[in-house]
Amino acid sequence: MQNEISKEMIDDIVNLSKDSSDELQLKIRLLVDLYNSQEKNNKKLIKENEFFKSKIDKRNIADNDKNKILEQQSRMVAMGEMIDSVAHQWKQPLNAISMMTELLNIDFKDGDVDEKYIDEFYTMITMQIEHMTTTLSEFRNFLRPSTKNEKFSIQIALDNIQILMKDELITQNIHLDLDIDQEAEIFGNRNELKHLFINIINNAIDVFNERSIKKREIKIRCYKDSKKIYIEIEDNAGGVPENIIDHIFEQNVSSKEVGKGTGIGLYMSTQIVKKNNGSISVENSNIGALFKIILPLC
Repeated sequence: MQNEISKEMIDDIVNLSKDSSDELQLKIRLLVDLYNSQEKNNKKLIKENEFFKSKIDKRNIADNDKNKILEQQSRMVAMGEMIDSVAHQWKQPLNAISMMTELLNIDFKDGDVDEKYIDEFYTMITMQIEHMTTTLSEFRNFLRPSTKNEKFSIQIALDNIQILMKDELITQNIHLDLDIDQEAEIFGNRNELKHLFINIINNAIDVFNERSIKKREIKIRCYKDSKKIYIEIEDNAGGVPENIIDHIFEQNVSSKEVGKGTGIGLYMSTQIVKKNNGSISVENSNIGALFKIILPLC
């Protein structure tokens, strides 16, 4: 279903650009080609994932190999959601570009086009294209496998996530409230930590929808002491059921309705935190689930 939606939106993007200038059509074509290339790579990875899944029940697979397979499955789920979101996030700037080019044509016929008008028009078009390019760049960076550990800021990582999830947060009417220590930095795998945050945010979104909660808020707080960084992610979705809260990070355990949860996301979150020498826990606050992550200070 997601592939069909994405293809339809890509067709819309191409059609919207037909009445634009040759230079603009070329830039849009390059962006669409980059998107199609990424989707092709995604399909290849999905096939590889199916192969791994067919092997997972064999008893001779080591625990480490199982974790790699589960990590691959978790990434495949995220990739499908992310690629569909690319198409959603591109549609708005393409609509804006189409409207501006139509307005340019009308204003030209009315004799309202001068050098100042063209300069302002160029600036607006460039801003829309830069937004599309930035969005695609963030998605490509997130989906690109990486084993590299590096020093990075929690604030910048969360800024990247807001770009990745912008359309989803708006569509789901979710307010993301950040209170982050600007000096909080860690040494680890940037993409894996992004994946960790996205897992927890997506888990909250699923619960918001299951419980039909209207006012939706996710608060992320980050502070540090001389040795550790503390990250708290709290939603107002009502909390984790008491019968599973002690097992929520175990493999194949899910708080979602039957058939809607894989039991992969939060389990993989624990593996990511452990790889980065940290810990993760969850408790129910007065309003919802409160995840606490502790990582070593860089």
